[in-house]
Order: sequence, then structure tokens, then C-alpha cells
Amino acid sequence: MTYTTINLNTESHIATISLNRSDVRNAMNEIMIQEITTAFHSVGKDSNIRIVVLNGQGKSFCSGADVNMMKNSIEKTSAENKAETVLLAKMYKTIDECNKPIVGIVHGHAFGGGFGLCTVCDIVIAEEKTLFSLSEVLIGLIPAVIGTYTEKKIGKSWFRALGISGERFDAPFAEKIGLIHYCVKNDELEIMTNQVVNQLLKGGPVS
Repeated sequence: MTYTTINLNTESHIATISLNRSDVRNAMNEIMIQEITTAFHSVGKDSNIRIVVLNGQGKSFCSGADVNMMKNSIEKTSAENKAETVLLAKMYKTIDECNKPIVGIVHGHAFGGGFGLCTVCDIVIAEEKTLFSLSEVLIGLIPAVIGTYTEKKIGKSWFRALGISGERFDAPFAEKIGLIHYCVKNDELEIMTNQVVNQLLKGGPVS
């Protein structure tokens, strides 16, 4: 399949899914949401793939939902908006239920839906200057679709606090609350990724 908003590369039993809308800091629109879902479904069925790496091209991992998509939602019917919500929920569910270990590599920004992607990865490595935020509240929304995954990841207390404030915080704090597992300097990101991936490859393929 040819993708337009992501890249999917496979090599040595590793599938790398890269968000590729760098001109908008990898903000998710309907096409990207569909393509992420399709890509994870595909690698989940591929017996040659043992590990999935999820990252973002350009300056940021993922800045959340595309602004134009949110603006257009005002003009859509209730049924159309519900369909978009179902599409987004399906994406997170597909990632969360993927039968391969998922390693998230995060830099720049992980806001809103990008924050949500961190919660459905098994291991998250972030560059130390990465900023995170449950930013939905800043535009009058709540992080409903990602709420279940976020609460499981960081606990009810931090989910409530960050969900109602929209506060931005850095990678050291994200590590403290359990959102990420490794906080590293920019020049150590690739080294840590290789270490984690190589360690995972030592495990049994169906463990």
C-alpha cells in the first residue's frame, strides 16, 4: 500500500512507522488516522515483524489533531463527527492491541493526540526537551478518546490534574509520572533506541 501521511519501512524484523506531515508538526488528519490504523493492522499480521518503532519526521513527534479538521467539525453533522471519533478510537485500539512490542521515539511536541500515542506504546523514549500536554482543554474539549489509555498509563490523579489544566511539561517530568520510560539527550536518542530494540530482539518471537 502507498501511504501519503506516514512512512512504513521494514528491515531486519523491525517495522518503523514514521508520521510524515512535518509541515504541520505531524498533526493528525483523517487520512493520517486511517493510515496509522492500516499500518499497525498490517504489521500486526506480518509474521516477519517482531518490533514496531513509531516516530515522527521533522521538528515534532505529533502536535495533536489537525487544526483544519477541528475547524471543519463545526460544519459537520453530529453523525459525521461521531464517525470521526469512532475512526480515532479505532486507531488507538488497533495500536494498543497490536501483538508486537511498540517503541515510541518522541521529540519536539507530543500534544493532545500525540500524547495519546505515547500512552499506547509499550516503551517510550523521549528527547529531554520534548514538551507534552493534554492540550484539548485549551480549546474547550476533553481528552475523551485517549482518556482510558492515559489513566492506565499515568494514573487517575495525574490524568485529572493534567487533563483539566492543559499544562505543558518536559520529558524528565513525563518520566517521573510514568508516561515515558527513558529521557535522553538528543545525541543519545538513536543509541538508546538501538539498545532497547536489540534487547527486545533477544526475547522469544511469540513471548
